[in-house]
Amino acid sequence: MPVSQMIVVSPCGNGTELLNQITTALGYTSRGTMGAAPGNPQDGPGPGEVFPLLKAAYGQEEATRLLRAYHAEQAADRLAKAFQGAVEALWRVWWKRLGQPVTTATTLDSAVEERLARQPDEQLLRLLPGRDCWYVNTLDPQRMDPGLLRLWATTGTPLIICHRRGTRDRITAQVQALSQPADQVGTLPDHLLYQQILSAQPSMDAKLTLALTDPHFPGIAESAHTHWLTHHPAVITLTHEELAGPAYGGTNEARRTALSRLLNATGSLHEPATLPTPHPGHPHLHIGHAAQHFSPHHEHLVRNHPHMKADSH
Repeated sequence: MPVSQMIVVSPCGNGTELLNQITTALGYTSRGTMGAAPGNPQDGPGPGEVFPLLKAAYGQEEATRLLRAYHAEQAADRLAKAFQGAVEALWRVWWKRLGQPVTTATTLDSAVEERLARQPDEQLLRLLPGRDCWYVNTLDPQRMDPGLLRLWATTGTPLIICHRRGTRDRITAQVQALSQPADQVGTLPDHLLYQQILSAQPSMDAKLTLALTDPHFPGIAESAHTHWLTHHPAVITLTHEELAGPAYGGTNEARRTALSRLLNATGSLHEPATLPTPHPGHPHLHIGHAAQHFSPHHEHLVRNHPHMKADSH
């Protein structure tokens, strides 16, 4: 039976869009730092997924009232609004349990969020509609909810995928991504701040030096906190170099082998050859992308960086 919930840990600059393209094609709805890959509409809730979530979010009485009103009056908008509010509150509760930052201000119903937050971790997994793939930049055991971490250590659920990339290419790609105009760097607060910081640097050389010497540069500490994943036997590790394929300097064989590991882990009946191939129009995804920008000085910084020694291939 296909895995219904999984977590992908992929620090910034990893070329996560390639993996997102694959998980979306496998039928997973992307949550967190990645949305659905373009051209892949997401399915609605499946049979039996509406009432349990409404009950957990609003209570038995209100959930029953919503469904009766829908059947008696065809009050579809009211039911859809209530269900969507419950789903969004559930996402927020899950995001917190994964140890990810959230804004204090929210338009969500605090009472609904509090009810869902009281649900046991195992029940939260069952309440999520459809098949979900949570993309996070890091997964720090010190920040994750202890109950969720204990459940995973005991059951191996949800499945965790660790997505990695060579340090030099990752840092270079991240610097270039944050060197774009402000309206193209997303909404993560640290990305907005470092877009402004990088824009004040006079050259690519200076930007790379800053990224390699600032411990708070986006992706540096996050990547360090993912090292434990590469050693855990229950975690599936995939690399950008494997998934890149010929379009970005990799090989068909490495990609096919990596996809087979992913398909086996998720219980998917797909064949590697049926999954979408990488579109070649993204030069920042090329293996060895950093070579033209890295100087001996930058190589020295990587080799001596306390957070990069274990990831400097």
